[in-house]
Amino acid sequence: MTSDSVRAMIREVLAEELQRFKARPGTGAAPRPQVREERVSIASNADLAAFVARLLDLTRDGLARREIEDQRHVFRLAAGPAPVERTASPARPVVNAARIDKGLVSERQIDALPPGTSQLVIGKSVRLTPLARDRVRTRGINLERAS
Repeated sequence: MTSDSVRAMIREVLAEELQRFKARPGTGAAPRPQVREERVSIASNADLAAFVARLLDLTRDGLARREIEDQRHVFRLAAGPAPVERTASPARPVVNAARIDKGLVSERQIDALPPGTSQLVIGKSVRLTPLARDRVRTRGINLERAS
């Protein structure tokens, strides 16, 4: 068997499987976009100013801005009072947790988490790439799977 005949056979099998997949009801729908949730604490004017600075910093990147506009990157108020952290930069809010409910998490998404993120809550079906797991470990982020 030559490599060209193997490639042709693989193409045929893939074409058949794709046709079968498209023919199944409910599989033609577009996948739901992955939503990243960022919890913020705003207990003072300084916290609010830091959050606005963070938001302005995020929107400089066109992709991040589209994610915010399309509600794929959402902000939620953290429960309880804001933690006091003396070493935090005044230009960034102290963010304790982030949440990702669906999809495959890459190293790029871990890098996009705000500084100070100490916990990442992921949904049942979320998977992390090996590089994303390494980045979580090196940043000291506690990984928790939602039930």
